[in-house]
Amino acid sequence: MARATSDTAPAIVFLLLYLAVFAVLARLYATKAVKWRSRYSFVLFHVIMRVTGMALGVAFSCLSWEQERQARTGVLIAYLVFAAEGYFSLILCASRFLIVWQQDRLGRSELEPRIPKGTPTSERIKKLVAAPILWIEYQLAAANAIIVAGSSIMSQSITNPDSPDAHSKSTTGKAMRIAGTGIFLGLVQAIIFIAILSYRKRGDRTLVMILLTWPFLTARGIYGILSVVTPGWSYSNAAAYGPNGFTSNFLAAEYAMGIATEWVTCVLLLGTHFSALNGGDELVEDHNAEDTDKLRMQSLGDVETSRRSSVGARKEG
Repeated sequence: MARATSDTAPAIVFLLLYLAVFAVLARLYATKAVKWRSRYSFVLFHVIMRVTGMALGVAFSCLSWEQERQARTGVLIAYLVFAAEGYFSLILCASRFLIVWQQDRLGRSELEPRIPKGTPTSERIKKLVAAPILWIEYQLAAANAIIVAGSSIMSQSITNPDSPDAHSKSTTGKAMRIAGTGIFLGLVQAIIFIAILSYRKRGDRTLVMILLTWPFLTARGIYGILSVVTPGWSYSNAAAYGPNGFTSNFLAAEYAMGIATEWVTCVLLLGTHFSALNGGDELVEDHNAEDTDKLRMQSLGDVETSRRSSVGARKEG
């Protein structure tokens, strides 16, 4: 029979927090403050993944382990899958925000060159294939598939713990989850490294907010690995459970490092819109524009202005 436990409260809190973010996004779309075909759609995708995951978390905490073991195990695996999707979607979000920032502030992005309308199909395909972001997204998709497959294999060992190959499946599933999360973590460092290089060229408050996601995304990835290998933090280990549900140690780690880090990252990325309204410049997304080198053009413009000022001063003299 379903019942509320001490595990339910934090799940409900973060469900409400994500619903609040969803409400803000809904208002931005309704008032046409942001477009559907924009970087904010990636944030919306993340929020939907996390709202679904937190709803599963609430359901999981309300199910009796002894009386509804099969249902609880199924909900647990679904929760783990959506948790992986949450991290996956956030890395996509960060990369899209960085790309748009580079295109708007620098005139081009080394991660994804823009393809103007009228570009021949052969050249369009060539640019798409050569874009680094395509290969980053392929690696993200592959890592995501590895994590989902690992969760599925782990579920078999949880559902049938007395099976002869239960230990083997548990080991394999854990290894796959660690490998997939490790790829996620590595890609986060690569994306942030590119963001740091961009900041050295021309930093502003919007890019600072994107950079501030680094410690949270990194902590989330580290926790994703530790939650597999640390007995007290693993769903599949009895050490994570107490007489009335999860231990306080498990709950603190799960919600502080696994969920709060994602929520803060999501809010930081969404906050770039409101930061721009408060004296900054909103990023403009133009997928059909020609790539340029705004820094070089600005430098040439400054040189020309300086030359004219010098000529004018000599004439006055």
